[in-house]
Amino acid sequence: MGGLWIYDKETGENNKVSYEELDAEQWPKLLRPVGGFCYDVEDFKRLELSSVPYYMKGWLPQQGKALLYAPAKSGKSFLSQQLARCVGCGEPFLGVPTTTGKVLYTQYELGEEVLQRRLRSTRKSYDNVYVGTTFSLKLDDKHGQDTFERALCAIQPNLVIIDPLYKALRGDENEAHDLMLVLDFLDSMIDTYKCSFFIIHHTGKDPSRGGRGSSVLEGWVDASLEMKRTSPKGERLKVKITPKLLRHAELPPDSIEAELGDNMEFELVGHRETITSKVEAYLREHQAASPAAMVREGIGARKSIYNALESLMEQGIVAQAERGIYEYSGRNERPPEQASL
Repeated sequence: MGGLWIYDKETGENNKVSYEELDAEQWPKLLRPVGGFCYDVEDFKRLELSSVPYYMKGWLPQQGKALLYAPAKSGKSFLSQQLARCVGCGEPFLGVPTTTGKVLYTQYELGEEVLQRRLRSTRKSYDNVYVGTTFSLKLDDKHGQDTFERALCAIQPNLVIIDPLYKALRGDENEAHDLMLVLDFLDSMIDTYKCSFFIIHHTGKDPSRGGRGSSVLEGWVDASLEMKRTSPKGERLKVKITPKLLRHAELPPDSIEAELGDNMEFELVGHRETITSKVEAYLREHQAASPAAMVREGIGARKSIYNALESLMEQGIVAQAERGIYEYSGRNERPPEQASL
């Protein structure tokens, strides 16, 4: 019978108490690691751990590591910013369900003005998202590591996005030793701050061999995703995202085909936002608004917005709060769309 040894201050003795004699609420207060990080298996099974183990279902577990590699000019940064926003608000990312978390998006290639313009152009709210832009912060030297950890300590993010990896490295990405300096540091950050990492990387000269540089990176991650452009140069950007490795997926997933929209975010190919979906998204973000405000935002014409509101009220998603004001009630009757996982 499993149990715990509890010190009795009155008698000065250690007494073993079975789990059945303790209230379940007491277990987290009494269960302690042995040697700093080890547990008796019966104790470990009783720890209160998160019931939602993924920030991206099948792709990125909590305290996990994911890698997305793609050629230059294929929309990696647009995708990264969209991922940050979706996890920040718990919105599905290209059909992949997410769990809401605080996100730190760090990028090394855009100036502050360009990054700001891109984020503004989506006309979306970035709740729970922090952004850091730098050209010089390196994660394989002590100064860069200390600076990076100060940010993590202050923000306490659940998910950290690094875009792209090679800019965060002073050493040679082809050398396993140099790359491991960064990966070991990121592992220590996962241990300390219980966060996950999503790494943006470049494709090598031979795309069939995955991301460029040392192969230790592929062995380090929980998920490896290939992204490549499928549209000709000069046409609207279309990409295909293909999971090459998913350690925690139950079934081999299908590729995702997406197209960059006018708002600088990707949407699934064949899936176009309707006026109704735009109205729903706007009210979900603002909680309450008038049709006039939505017309000013460019969502649609006055009549089409009223038709959308009527449809959403019939579904119980929207309610009229007062004359001329509509509020978001929530979409609880059906789960979000899911990609094949």
